[in-house]
Amino acid sequence: MKKYISIFACALLAFACTPKVNPDNEAEEYAGNKAKVEMSSTDPIPSDGGSLTVTLTDCPEFTASLPKTATWLNCSQSGSTLNFTASANSSAVARFAHVSIIDSKLNISITSFDVIQAGTDKDVEPIIYKDFSAGPETISVTAKETAAIIGVTADEAISWTVTSDNAAFVPEPASGTGSASVKVNFPANSAKTEVKAVLTVSTASEEVRQPSYAITITQEAAKDEVEPVKPAAGTVLAEWYFATSQVDILAAHFNEAVSDELADAPGNGGVWVEPNVSGKGRLEYYNGIDKAAAGIVDSAHKRCKRTIGSYGEPVVYGTYKDDYILWTAYTESEAPLAAGTKLALNFVLRPNNILIMKYWLVEYLDGDEWKVAGETKDGDGFKYNVELFYAEGSGNQTNTTINPTVTLTKTTDAAVFRITAVSNTGCDGNAVTLINKSQALRFAGEDCNANTPHYSVKEHPMIKVVE
Repeated sequence: MKKYISIFACALLAFACTPKVNPDNEAEEYAGNKAKVEMSSTDPIPSDGGSLTVTLTDCPEFTASLPKTATWLNCSQSGSTLNFTASANSSAVARFAHVSIIDSKLNISITSFDVIQAGTDKDVEPIIYKDFSAGPETISVTAKETAAIIGVTADEAISWTVTSDNAAFVPEPASGTGSASVKVNFPANSAKTEVKAVLTVSTASEEVRQPSYAITITQEAAKDEVEPVKPAAGTVLAEWYFATSQVDILAAHFNEAVSDELADAPGNGGVWVEPNVSGKGRLEYYNGIDKAAAGIVDSAHKRCKRTIGSYGEPVVYGTYKDDYILWTAYTESEAPLAAGTKLALNFVLRPNNILIMKYWLVEYLDGDEWKVAGETKDGDGFKYNVELFYAEGSGNQTNTTINPTVTLTKTTDAAVFRITAVSNTGCDGNAVTLINKSQALRFAGEDCNANTPHYSVKEHPMIKVVE
């Protein structure tokens, strides 16, 4: 007997790693978006067993990922062709395996589809599952970090709970309904061994495809006490080079899509930009709030994300009040910086729209205390020391150089600068109430559109020792 089948292929958004000049200086569409799924049959595999051939076209090199519960289904791959073989199904109910196609190089999902096998008795309508997932699957934190973020994506009618196999790792909230961000709190690790905890996000609902997800948090071991150092004047602790030739390198850990679970959630989204010239450190962009939950994301034009543009410039979509940029640099030996060390940060920001946050405050970490870097001005209920500009019309994006110099008064683990949006005022002076795809804040680099040579920045972003 024939049975109904529901087959879909959901291509996830991602950006290509191949640079290409374009007028708007935007990241190019990810090549995997063109992938197509062709099945040898649209009928379910018979209940007594059988096979199905699936061919992927216009697709980067890939691997297939099957759910662990699909023990009844075997998959072999030959080039771009997948051969599925199903064992006999003794149940009267049809069964399903959701197969994900993973980009072998980038380790991201390109597309997905269902393999369905008929039941033995009567026609069964395909199950329509409700959304439920949680991630990321693994999270790594330093010994001194005390919190991590888990993203839960669920239908508004799905209730869920979060449990931890380590009592020191406490989820907040521990239960909920629908999509949410869960903050996991834990103490700093003073032991010489790493600490692990498995957080399980589960639901009792039978209307979901997978009722439970495990997220492993690994906290690094505490490091031995090291004598603080004062590097020589002129020492560059970390240096970045933003240019077209560097797109692949910069995008290695900073290539987020609008569909990423943590794109709107508080935190850095699990992405960062490493120094690609010299030194050790990170450039990160943190959401200060859950933007989707706050109702400031325009769902029709949603574009909260972090990525690398085609000219090698890190780009952030969806800036808002309490978001912050974090620049971090370590000494070569990762020894703490001694009191009296004078540090300088240099980088350039360029908004492409009036909806980018206008007022920012630069701070630095002195010991365990955040201090304001330099003099401030008074805003409407806030203080700031950086002001971004954008003028209406073509070619009017404005580069703003941010280059604070500070002197540590206490031993500090690393050179850390924080630049926080202190108001939801846009570059036109008006309040921003809705985030949409037009909001792009760029960390300006060396290359730019041929029509806008004045966007070019000649000095690389860096954190260095002044004296």
